[in-house]
Amino acid sequence: MSKFFNKLTKFFKILILVALIALIIKAFAFDAFKIPSTSMENTLLPGDFIIANKFAYEFSTPREIPILDIPIPYKNLIDVSKPEVKDVVVFQFPRGFENDSLRSNSKYVKRIIAGPHDTLKISNGEIYVNGEILVLPSKVKISKDKERSGWVIDDKIYPPGAKWNKDNYGPIVIPGKGDTIKITPENFEKYQSIIVMDFGERALIPEGTIVTLAGKAISEYALTQDHYFVIGDNLDNSMDSRYFGFITDNMIIGKAMFIYWSYNSNKIAPGPLGFLSAIRSDRLFKFVE
Repeated sequence: MSKFFNKLTKFFKILILVALIALIIKAFAFDAFKIPSTSMENTLLPGDFIIANKFAYEFSTPREIPILDIPIPYKNLIDVSKPEVKDVVVFQFPRGFENDSLRSNSKYVKRIIAGPHDTLKISNGEIYVNGEILVLPSKVKISKDKERSGWVIDDKIYPPGAKWNKDNYGPIVIPGKGDTIKITPENFEKYQSIIVMDFGERALIPEGTIVTLAGKAISEYALTQDHYFVIGDNLDNSMDSRYFGFITDNMIIGKAMFIYWSYNSNKIAPGPLGFLSAIRSDRLFKFVE
């Protein structure tokens, strides 16, 4: 009997060690995410499960308690590299957006199409960066035969007051670290999102003739981070920077690497093994381009 308990104890020790290693990897190196919507078709499909490299751009302390997904303060320890145009990234909005329909606290997966100080323009669905057409991977889903909406104004488009729509957008210059924004009650709405994203908290408030940030009156704000413009690869059906504005370095969790599992819940066949028919075996372990 003692031999049995010794083996059982050894087994549980190994199990605990493996679990601890898995938690450390999840906290510092790699994490898994599920694709819930069609916004990244055809690069990523609903039911794809991806692995993201969390130290592609920086090495930091954990952003949340593993498994529980409870956010905790974190600190960037080492800069590794900068996000680049065409990278597919996983990011999360900062505190204060939990009840915002456009910026919930869930994690997003999108593609960067413009970085700091780039000039972006979308014309009839074609993307131009610094005056040149951006050539995207062939899987990006842009309907070429769709009748575009011309210059019909969409009041949900970012920034507020812009007379643009999702097919005809810009030109707009992406903010970068060190840029200084003059802020007044009159232009508050236009620059609110940029400053809040950069600051990392919804703490910018207009108070009569002044604007305060975390309780202190300000007339200008110097950006501390680089900003990026992201889209979903399904350009015609994506909630992205055209609606919620720029994302920042600190919002980016990691770079999408590959699909480790893919499952189409609408394709389950009858019978006890019917779930096997829902597995997209041709997508397993495909790298995200």
